[in-house]
Amino acid sequence: MRLLFTLLALAGWGAPLSAAELAAPTGPVVLSVTGQIQQTNADDQADFDYRLLQSLPQKEIRTGTPWTKGAHVYRGVLLSDMLARVGAQGNVMRAIALNDYHVDIPLQGLRNYPVLLATHQDGKQMRIRDKGPVWIVLPLDDYPELNTKKHHETMVWQLSSLDIR
Repeated sequence: MRLLFTLLALAGWGAPLSAAELAAPTGPVVLSVTGQIQQTNADDQADFDYRLLQSLPQKEIRTGTPWTKGAHVYRGVLLSDMLARVGAQGNVMRAIALNDYHVDIPLQGLRNYPVLLATHQDGKQMRIRDKGPVWIVLPLDDYPELNTKKHHETMVWQLSSLDIR
């Protein structure tokens, strides 16, 4: 993983995301990133409020999920952009929900897909009751190989933290 980030930085990719110091959140923290990261803003971790999440490049995907009817448009930060922004160096990411549900996700398997840390569904900010404030959304409609029980388990909603190992 370190080699990947080094190569991206040398190529000029990801430089704007990782070069600047990470600002401190001014509002309630909705996502914390811990573990093997280089950029922190609070006690050896990177805390993000909505403002900080929105300051990162935003992407949209349209997909259905096993828990929603039909396809919806999800907007948020690509996981790859988040990992670059905090200088993640691990091989496994533990995704932890507000209710302490957690799953360990090998990062190698996610590199080929635009995995989204979604904060909005159909233009509306997701609330806790709507699987927010952050939901890991896989583009299931665009990549049918992701539409499996194994991958569904990685789509953590009410995401509160990512621990890079």
